Amino acid sequence: MSVPVALAVGKGETILSADRTKSLDALFLNSRNNFPEVANSDEAPGFRSREIILLNGDTYSGTSLANTTEGSGKYVWADGCIYEGEWRRGMRHGHGKLQWPSGAVYEGEFSGGYMHGTGTYSLPGRLTYKGRWRLSLKHGLGYQVYTNGDTFEGSWIQGTPEGPGKYTWADGNFYIGNMKGGKMSGKGTLTWTSGDMFEGCWLDGMMHGFGVYTWKDSGFYVGTWTHGLKDGKGVFY
Repeated sequence: MSVPVALAVGKGETILSADRTKSLDALFLNSRNNFPEVANSDEAPGFRSREIILLNGDTYSGTSLANTTEGSGKYVWADGCIYEGEWRRGMRHGHGKLQWPSGAVYEGEFSGGYMHGTGTYSLPGRLTYKGRWRLSLKHGLGYQVYTNGDTFEGSWIQGTPEGPGKYTWADGNFYIGNMKGGKMSGKGTLTWTSGDMFEGCWLDGMMHGFGVYTWKDSGFYVGTWTHGLKDGKGVFY
C-alpha cells in the first residue's frame, strides 16, 4: 500500500498574473515579491499613509516610506488577489494574510515576499496545511489534510513529507515511521483497521527488507520482503 505523494509547489519560477488565481496546491508562489513604487519620484520622501491606484488597476492603501510600501497596508491586484499585512522595502514581510479569488487563504509569516515561517493555508471551510514554511514551500513540522480525507503530520522538506511522521488514510489505516519523497521509506509501522500490522523496513511505499507481519487472530510472520512481497527466509508463528 503506497502513500499518495504530497503535493509539491512552485520553486520560484515566473508566474503570469492570471495564474495567481489558481489553487495554492497547484501553483503556490505569487511571483510579485517586489512591488512598484507607489508615488511619483518627485514627491518628497517620508513615512506616510496613502491610497494609490496604479496604472495596471492594482491598488494600495497603507503606509509607505520613500515612495515604497513600508509598514502595514493592503494591496489589491486587478485580478482579485489581496494581501493585507506588514511590508518592508516594498515586499511582504512580517505577519500578513494573502487571499485568492478562489477562496484560498494563507495567513501567517512572510519574509522577503515569500511565505516563510509559521502559517496556515486553507480552502473555503476547511484547513489544508498548518505548520512551517520556507520560501513558500512547506518545510519543517506541519499538518496536512488532503482532498481525499487523508492526513499527514510530521516533517516536511521543500514541499514534500520527508523524515518522521504519521500518515492516516481516510479509511482509518495509519502509518507511523519514516518518509522519503512523500512515501513510506525506512523503518515504520503500518496498522490496518482490521487489526493487522506490519512493522519493519519500507521502500517507495512498499514493505521491503526485514519485517514482522502480525495478523489480528492468527499469528505472525517474521522474515524478509521484496517490493511488497514475502521473499527469502521467513517463519510463520
